[in-house]
Amino acid sequence: MKKHNLILFNVWGSSKDKIYKYVGWTQGYGKAPKRWFSIGNVQTLEKINPNAIQIIKEKLKLFSNLDDKDKIKTTLLDSIKNSAIIEGSVFIGGELIEKLIEKHNIFESLPKSRHKNMKQIFNYLISKRITDPGSIINAFDKKDDYSNQINTSKNSFYRLLDLVYESQNQLLDSLNKMVISELGKRDNEFYFDASTVYFETFEGNGLRIPGYSKDAKFKEDQIVIALACDKNGIPFHIKVFKGNTADSSTLIPFVLDIESKYNIKNMTIIADRGMSTAANIRFLESKEYNFIISYRAKIGSQKFKNYLLDPSDYVDVNADFKYKKEEFYSSYKNKRYTENIRRRIITYSKKRAIKDSKAREEQIQSFIKKQNKDGFIEVNKLFGKKPKYFREISNMKFELDQSKIDKDKQFDGYYVYETNILNLNVLDIVEKYQKQWNIEANFRSLKGLLNIRPVFLRIDEHILAHTFLCFISLVILKTIIFKINKHISDNKLFANSQLTEVGLVTMLQKLRQRVEFNTLDQQMIFKNRDGVPSDPNIWNRYDFYFDILINQ
Repeated sequence: MKKHNLILFNVWGSSKDKIYKYVGWTQGYGKAPKRWFSIGNVQTLEKINPNAIQIIKEKLKLFSNLDDKDKIKTTLLDSIKNSAIIEGSVFIGGELIEKLIEKHNIFESLPKSRHKNMKQIFNYLISKRITDPGSIINAFDKKDDYSNQINTSKNSFYRLLDLVYESQNQLLDSLNKMVISELGKRDNEFYFDASTVYFETFEGNGLRIPGYSKDAKFKEDQIVIALACDKNGIPFHIKVFKGNTADSSTLIPFVLDIESKYNIKNMTIIADRGMSTAANIRFLESKEYNFIISYRAKIGSQKFKNYLLDPSDYVDVNADFKYKKEEFYSSYKNKRYTENIRRRIITYSKKRAIKDSKAREEQIQSFIKKQNKDGFIEVNKLFGKKPKYFREISNMKFELDQSKIDKDKQFDGYYVYETNILNLNVLDIVEKYQKQWNIEANFRSLKGLLNIRPVFLRIDEHILAHTFLCFISLVILKTIIFKINKHISDNKLFANSQLTEVGLVTMLQKLRQRVEFNTLDQQMIFKNRDGVPSDPNIWNRYDFYFDILINQ
């Protein structure tokens, strides 16, 4: 179809004093214009707005006959309506997060989408996940209370999930570049762990399969998430597994994923005793990767237990801490020795002994409170707890096992590390491993602050996208906190008082700004910031943080 510019012309009705305005285009010299559609009679239009005809003529310049007729008509009629100014306030705290996303062009790494609002939806979902986490439907329902003015359908939010799923590798690359830009080069030293995320479904389909739950949700569907962070506690990579995957089975595919996605050929893996399996260690040794993994002494050989409990050869570091070590060649099930040398570092701490004793006593007292008059409890009352100090007597009934308690007591205070790093002293190995709390803190933030679960999605692709959006939010949150605290520490500000994740989120949740909203052009005019009487300095802190993150 040939393109024509649009014109506005008169058509007289049955009554000569009633003139109708039509939209159409010229058909050549001596021919009447092509009638496309009517927008009403002049009197009615000018009752709505005295300048209606002039406004419509100006608006018509934006369109041609190739545009959608209904859309043009709606736009023309909307343009002459008298505007109404609505005053109110919107949530503004998410802008700090969205500006950081914009600063590093994180969304720009994604394939160009036909939908113009995808970038705004992406930024909004990340900022909302940090400041007010909820489901996709919850995010859609609350969008008008935010400053980003997203005018789109609910389906667009789900299309964003599809786009994120398809673009995970590009986003991972952009995130890594953002962290390097903000905090400097990252070492290939990764703290690794796995945990579970539950659904409120019981179907067992795709990734959603019941398994051993870290949240004591044994009947619900779940997925297993493997996660690694760097030495600064900034998340590096994430991978999702089916819900019945054992923690120890996640390490090898996770490391292979890091190899392929980041082209890393040399790394150090630091993990807890849940990853201490022959298969995992054999894999890491075959790849010549360094590792520090805590060793499960209580299930070790009797020879090793005797060596651990033998008081000789320990080196006293101070009144609280001592250690000893042994080196040996790796061997596998067939007792075939390899050329790989490992060492076990056995440490003893009085503080840990007190902690271990207290933890055991809490479990025992919990059991005693639940037991009946005969001294046993039903298995369902042990849900979520491994029967560590109990024994099964019959029909899934348990009673306290004093012999297990006595055996456990002798290991109070001991902690064992297994590593193939031979060129670091013992205290350096221990210090490296002690940063393992960072990965545990990441899972606490994912579950507690960012509310990654329960998950309300069914399609695997959407589940993976939701998990990945939560991961992106976690990376951004941890980066913000680390950079602000480093600035405070480096400049010796506020008596080195550190900003916490909860402190940042609580502050952002309180920030609102007065606005005027024009119903005619759908534009928002920002006015004064809302004060917070309970926190008069809140905007000063916000501007200070904004300057550190965005302007510096």
